[in-house]
Amino acid sequence: MNTRRAFALYALNRRWSNAALLRHRNFDGHIVSMQQSGSHWLKNMLSHVLADVHGLPPVGHIQDDSIIGGIKSPPVHDNIPRIVHSHSMPHALTLKLPFLRYPGYIVLLRDLRHSLVSHYERFNALYGGVDFSTYLRGDVRQKTFFSDIWTRIRFMNEWGRLARQYPGRVALLRYEDMREDAAAAVTKACRFFRIEGAGPEVVRRAVGDCGKAKMAERQNPAMENTVVRLGERPPLSSYFTQENEAFFRRTCREYLTEDMGYGYLSDGKARA
Repeated sequence: MNTRRAFALYALNRRWSNAALLRHRNFDGHIVSMQQSGSHWLKNMLSHVLADVHGLPPVGHIQDDSIIGGIKSPPVHDNIPRIVHSHSMPHALTLKLPFLRYPGYIVLLRDLRHSLVSHYERFNALYGGVDFSTYLRGDVRQKTFFSDIWTRIRFMNEWGRLARQYPGRVALLRYEDMREDAAAAVTKACRFFRIEGAGPEVVRRAVGDCGKAKMAERQNPAMENTVVRLGERPPLSSYFTQENEAFFRRTCREYLTEDMGYGYLSDGKARA
């Protein structure tokens, strides 16, 4: 089976068979993120905002789900906005049935190339130490890696389409925007989720409490893999050789339908 047909069939199958977001709709807000796109950072900043506003103790570690949970581990506190996080893809009927209650969705994204490198560095030992060129080409059948370029392309295609169709229900947030102005990104998320009391001073404290160094001090003791990386990684060019960059650009042009503002479809170059 050729790659285009395999990708189309896999996407179609998962679009209709993965009903997680249909089953788990009864929340006030949902952060859905591309892997390695800063979800722990955003989740922790919003958790600190909610703790500040509602007089709750701060989360114990950076993967604490007590304030902002997961779809299978919802928040434990009452009388706060019930916000969850996942990497889920939308079902074909997400937001399509007006008689069902849906949360608002913030879609967290990152430059595909940086996201792929970050994932490779974190999980390559579990992949048997494959070289980056092998990982980059991935497995269109999704049987080899937890997440790869095909997962991310499908994520952008599925959520990008919903963001265009339902702009009031789906909001895009980019990791690069958080890096540039974390307070503005948190304020945007608070307004979208209608978190009352999240004024500038509350947001400022949350951003200050969730810097990289402070989050590194609050790693989950039960996790062996490091979530927060403090050191500098090698330049992107050391992974994206001329051959790898050509593959990346060609794959985006052929399979990616939703650009999400990164410029992949205009000239094949990711936003810096």
